Amino acid sequence: MRTKQVRPEKLKYEYELHITKAYDRIKEADYLNFTLITTKIFRSFIYKINVTPKIDLDNKHIEFIIEGLSAPVISIAKSGNAVYEYRLYGYKNIEYNLKLVKLDVDKNLFKLKISKTGIKLTKEPVKKFLKIEV
Repeated sequence: MRTKQVRPEKLKYEYELHITKAYDRIKEADYLNFTLITTKIFRSFIYKINVTPKIDLDNKHIEFIIEGLSAPVISIAKSGNAVYEYRLYGYKNIEYNLKLVKLDVDKNLFKLKISKTGIKLTKEPVKKFLKIEV
């Protein structure tokens, strides 16, 4: 008699992107904090998400190219999500095009409206590989 094979539950999104406003007391400037995390929790190591940012504030374009994961330098085992963090200084209270690209696989286009009172998503794709929390 064979036992039933157990498979992990399929996750709805591969990544979550948390966008918050913050203030840097050293630089005395406001910034947007973009924190990208995997929804998958890794048991052996906390991996780093390799991302290339392409920012063009004059043309209202913010792009992050997700290239994959890299193993940590330290040899101590620790479990958790893979993380990438980016601070964007010099933004204006306007609407930006936010593009997230999973290298050679998928693209998601969002519209992000920044105002004095907060951050709001004004447009998002129907099919997406990540969830945005503002």
